[in-house]
Amino acid sequence: MISLRPIAWTVSLILGLIFVTAWALLPALESEPELRVFLFSGLGITMLGMVFTFPAVTGKSSIGLLVFGAILLRILLLPSPVSDDVNRYLWEGKLVSSGENPYLSTADDPRWMERRDIYWEGMNHRDRPTAYPPGIQWIMAGTASIHYHPFSFKILSVAADLLSLLLVIIILNRERFPLRWAGFYAFNPVILIAFAAEAHFDSLMIATILGALMAAKAKRLLPALFLLALAVQIKFIALILLPLFLVPDTGNAGKTIKHVATILPAFGVFLLMLIAPSIPFGDGLISWIRGTSDFAGNSAFNGPLFTFFSVLGANELLVRALCYIVFFVGFTAVCIARIRGLALAASSGIALTLLLICSPIVHFWYLAWILPFAALRPSFGWTTASITMAVYFLAWRTQAVHGWWGFQPEVSLFIWIPVFCAFLAQNRHLPARIAYFLKTGRQSKARNDLGIVIPVIAQGARSEALVERLGNELPAGTQIIIADASQQLGRGNQIAAGISKLDTDWVLVAHADTISAQGWYQNLMLAIEAHPEAALMVLGQRFDKVSPGTLLVEILNELRVVFGGVAFGDQTMVIRRSALDSLGGFPAQPLMEDVEASLQLDKRGPILYLGHEWSVSAVKWNDNFGLRFLTVIRLVATYQFTRLKGPTEAAKCAEKLYTQYYK
Repeated sequence: MISLRPIAWTVSLILGLIFVTAWALLPALESEPELRVFLFSGLGITMLGMVFTFPAVTGKSSIGLLVFGAILLRILLLPSPVSDDVNRYLWEGKLVSSGENPYLSTADDPRWMERRDIYWEGMNHRDRPTAYPPGIQWIMAGTASIHYHPFSFKILSVAADLLSLLLVIIILNRERFPLRWAGFYAFNPVILIAFAAEAHFDSLMIATILGALMAAKAKRLLPALFLLALAVQIKFIALILLPLFLVPDTGNAGKTIKHVATILPAFGVFLLMLIAPSIPFGDGLISWIRGTSDFAGNSAFNGPLFTFFSVLGANELLVRALCYIVFFVGFTAVCIARIRGLALAASSGIALTLLLICSPIVHFWYLAWILPFAALRPSFGWTTASITMAVYFLAWRTQAVHGWWGFQPEVSLFIWIPVFCAFLAQNRHLPARIAYFLKTGRQSKARNDLGIVIPVIAQGARSEALVERLGNELPAGTQIIIADASQQLGRGNQIAAGISKLDTDWVLVAHADTISAQGWYQNLMLAIEAHPEAALMVLGQRFDKVSPGTLLVEILNELRVVFGGVAFGDQTMVIRRSALDSLGGFPAQPLMEDVEASLQLDKRGPILYLGHEWSVSAVKWNDNFGLRFLTVIRLVATYQFTRLKGPTEAAKCAEKLYTQYYK
């Protein structure tokens, strides 16, 4: 049988290669801004294609395919013109390697007259003090000494970028998430253009932050803080992560005391790493601080909150004050959540998200700070931003037409309004989830036993075959409940009745026509161990007979879970019992029980897609595919709209839809 996934993935890759080749052929950054908007957004769409049509390979094959696609795209971008920031990297690197202190004067100071060259000519903002920290100055000096050419920084940037990709893959594997989620980083247009094309050094900061997170996860605080200090020396914004790294991952008093004792030498290393590279620049550090504050405090361009407040007509000073307040309140909440048990990676991603949203200046490559976290936990908002950020390149059209670089805040709305809508859609239940988290704290890892419920119309060969397959991997004595439709009307009522007979921490609901994936139980137990806070885990769905139509259904179902938090029963749901009980139990309704359960469980914890898909029969899609496809969309849309009127109306709607569906 021909598999359509490799074909679809290859087509997506080829389109991506066409887009990056066209980008690389453009002679200068300011050339063809409208075409750049098309190419950038096209790359964002092909990224989605490459992630959601990823072939059914695992392990080393999966990693090999990700790395192959990532390297190929980056190689084709290498001829692209670099950012004019690279001119400053080279020129300041030359100063440092010559024993000079770039913090003493601005680049246009006459004292540097003899140091001027073609890269000095190509620099921007020569009248402003440099804002780059001492650590990156030494890195720039070393790179410029090896080869005084922009390509040397491109190699450095891409090397750190690929290292970040490998670290993302390692973390995904440890967290038991699908490795293909690394495609949100590997194939992202922001990452590709920022590093392989324009050679920004932010990739070095990203790699060191990811390394610090891995070290902290392994409870190696000293190397974690060393790497975090290195990240701060590369880009100062990494400093906001320090409070989160200093919080222990446990509320146990004895372990907390031990953690504090470990902090002292690790924090000493952190301070040493901050101080030592700065000593040779001592007489210019005040100027550096002034340059950093000048960059952050006296400029504004494309900041999300800044854009919205500005369009509303608020005074610039008031806008800055509001952004500072939002960041302070939000970051305080993140720190409290971290103390209450929020994972370090999650809290770090949220902190950087807050920083970016509240920043007055957001260049397109700033999104790269967030995208590794958006690969670890796919984000509808940041994925949307990776497409809409294409509008950024119209800044060069403004320069060509009006003589100044940038665009009005109203133009930024085309970038940020879709992003905020996507964030709201994915996180619509976040306030309820936060309230529940603050009330209960991090979930215990005790027991973690599993019970199985299989709803059937009538017990027969299919359900017996599934029970036999499950029994091959389940521990002896595992409870399996066959919920027969002869006793309960509708699948939701069957499942609710079946769950009431179980006394387990987790419940797996499997349809009788599914075929379990090899090694599913071990993978699931590792995921439960890693994510006890999850309210619902979704294993995923693949049809036993693939056609263009069923492939489309697979992709849309996966998109809906990953970005919308709504699962279908065909995707095999694994529910945390404590979360379900806090909601009053499984929705006892004849239809849309899976949708209702997903929407309710999203209020109690994350809904995680594990990507360890089970095979599902495609028989019901064989006839009248188009009619069935439209019917399912209509039923789900009708139910979700009716839910807005209240639970009573939703229950009536479920009864009505059941009659229509099974007529």
